[in-house]
Amino acid sequence: MGFLVKLFSIKGNVVCMKNLYHKVAVASVCTALGFVLGTSEEAKAATFTLAPSITFEVIDKGYEGYTFDGLGDEVFPGNFDVVVRGTLGEAAEFAEFNIGSLSFAPNTVISSAVFQAEIFSFLVTGLGVEDYTNPGSLGIFGYVGNGTVEASDFEAGVLLSSVDVSSSSPGDILSFDVTPFVNQRVSNGDAFAGFGIRALNFGGLALKNTYAPGIQPRLIVEADIVAEPVPEPTTIFGSALALGLGGWLKRKKSNQQHKTTPQD
Repeated sequence: MGFLVKLFSIKGNVVCMKNLYHKVAVASVCTALGFVLGTSEEAKAATFTLAPSITFEVIDKGYEGYTFDGLGDEVFPGNFDVVVRGTLGEAAEFAEFNIGSLSFAPNTVISSAVFQAEIFSFLVTGLGVEDYTNPGSLGIFGYVGNGTVEASDFEAGVLLSSVDVSSSSPGDILSFDVTPFVNQRVSNGDAFAGFGIRALNFGGLALKNTYAPGIQPRLIVEADIVAEPVPEPTTIFGSALALGLGGWLKRKKSNQQHKTTPQD
């Protein structure tokens, strides 16, 4: 009777030890998986400053037999200066950028795209506007460009954003946020992103062009290049340690079973 009680006691201990080893082994494997899944992504930022491939001015004329109707009538290639909205028409400035030359990697995310230009003067006359008539705000219009000067680009754009110039002075830098538009152009694989600067109210001003010192029209693109997830050094060490512990527990359990097996 004493032998049977002792035998049952040994078997009970073996069962308990089995359960203990099983739980510890499972916990070790879970720990290992947790380390493996705990990878890190490394991001690298890059900034691109693009000069326009082409610039030009388009006028919607309300004189000389033309109708001030929102359609481009006359083009001046190479210009990028006077922005006017008057009673006799409108003058808008255009710039197209070759974004196809950037060759972004598939895992690149554009975090910011800003069009910048510098105010040169408010001494502007023409199209029914007198000197020093501040338009109050300028809008930037975006369209899919093609690297060609076209009067039809005047009506092709959609308003992307605007800036308040009511208290601006010559030398101030105007920054237009065009991030969603540039992201869409890159996503569609478009080669050129076109932008038109127009006065949203009566008045006018002059921007610095390629012939004047200072900030020229430019597109500043900030991109985050996300690297592929890689295990950190501590992750690799933790995985090896946890799996090694699981193997040791398995061998320990096997040795314990051999020691507690009753002999006939």
